[in-house]
Amino acid sequence: MLSQLLRASAPRGRSVGALLTLRRLADGGPQRVSDLAAAELVAQPTMTVLVNRLAEDGLVRKSPHATDARVVLVEITDIGREELARVRAARAEVLAARIAGLSDADRAALAAALPALDHLIA
Repeated sequence: MLSQLLRASAPRGRSVGALLTLRRLADGGPQRVSDLAAAELVAQPTMTVLVNRLAEDGLVRKSPHATDARVVLVEITDIGREELARVRAARAEVLAARIAGLSDADRAALAAALPALDHLIA
C-alpha cells in the first residue's frame, strides 16, 4: 500500500527510488553514492544515474569529499526539500482521504494496530 501511495503522489517523472533517495538524504544528511546504493539495494551505477538526474533537476548537490578525492558526497538542496515536502503533503492527503472512507470500526482497528506497526518499523 505504501508503494501505491508513493506512486500516486509522485510528481510526474519522479520515480519512487528518487523520492526514497531524497528522503534518505533529508533524514541522514550528505552521503556517498556507494552508501546510497547499498541502502536502496541498487547497483552503484544505477544510483549514479539517479543522483545525476536529481542533480540536473537541482534537487541534490554533489561535492567532493574533504579528505578523499575519489569520493563524491550527495546532499539534498532546498529545492529537493521543498519537493519532498510537497510529495509528503500529497501523500498525506491521499492517505487521509482513504482513511476517511473507512467505517468507524475499521478506523478503530487501524488506530489499535498503530502501536504494533510503530514497533515493527522502529
